Amino acid sequence: MFRKVLFPTDFSQGASRAIEKFEKQNEISIGELVVLHVVDEGIVEELMNGYSLLYENTEREIQTIRKKLQEKAMKRLQKEVETLRRAFKTENIKPLVRFGFPWEEIVKTAEEEDVSLILLPSHGKLGFSHEILGSTTVRVLRKTRRPVLIIKTHHEEGDEEK
Repeated sequence: MFRKVLFPTDFSQGASRAIEKFEKQNEISIGELVVLHVVDEGIVEELMNGYSLLYENTEREIQTIRKKLQEKAMKRLQKEVETLRRAFKTENIKPLVRFGFPWEEIVKTAEEEDVSLILLPSHGKLGFSHEILGSTTVRVLRKTRRPVLIIKTHHEEGDEEK
């Protein structure tokens, strides 16, 4: 049994496929699942870009946007709890929403939560099938000291569904 698993999700098709594949192949229970969604800081900046002159208090507006993004992400995580509970064979699920660069927050959360495994989909939102691995996955692999399980989430010509 894995004591504690970190599963970062960007709510993409790749993340959903990783959950499905893990559920099909996993035969052991997980002590605790930490499910993490990272809101990319660049999104907050993009939302403010060009509009900051319209606001009296830009900092307050940024905090409002961050709060709304966090609430929306937490709602999406909560909607997936039953699916995650079944797939990971655990009753202990800890949803987290963080802001920052996804790979940095994944590595930091893995250390803070003292996880025994990081489970990553091979590709997320930008799942270009011509790449071997997604850029977030590659960066996590390079920077973490924790064990990582990568689940292939895209299909290429000639691949058989297993």
